[in-house]
Amino acid sequence: MSAQHAVKRAADGENLAAYEAFVRRKRPGYAKWAYSRLLSWEDAREAASDALFKIYLKRHEAFADANTDAFAFKILHDSVVDMLRKRDRRPTVAIGLAFEETVQPIAGIPSDEFEQVLLRLDVHQAVLRLSDRQRTCISLRYVLGCPDQEISDITGLNCSTIRSHLAAGREALAALLHRPDDEKGPRP
Repeated sequence: MSAQHAVKRAADGENLAAYEAFVRRKRPGYAKWAYSRLLSWEDAREAASDALFKIYLKRHEAFADANTDAFAFKILHDSVVDMLRKRDRRPTVAIGLAFEETVQPIAGIPSDEFEQVLLRLDVHQAVLRLSDRQRTCISLRYVLGCPDQEISDITGLNCSTIRSHLAAGREALAALLHRPDDEKGPRP
């Protein structure tokens, strides 16, 4: 075995070890984010596994990249979009998640159950109008309850960028959901 071949095998061994650690760290968050888009844990795990396999195939490139987390999240995002295209659906925010018990309630939400549903549908439609990064950060924070560090670990964005996307997203949502004081009920 030549010295060059031995160096290549050692580097590949290091990449495999880095990849295995990466998978252990990322799989739960990747499945959680995929679930927010696919609304099915089975599909979410499949998309996360597909993305992790693609990252494995590109591990030399991925671990040489300056921001491995962002490189990998792009692959995950593309895997989810591909899965949705196969099913002829557009990427969306998980409206079904808004009604799960684990989701934090929306501040100021009406007590009437029917009004709650209408307001949540309005919020859902407004979230769909945000930019992709704002929608991702808003969904992970307010729908799935992820703190900044977990969002950073999933997306590869740094925490200050996440806070910027959250602030811009909240501002955009406030503008999209603004109702004059004399108007009753949710926006049409």
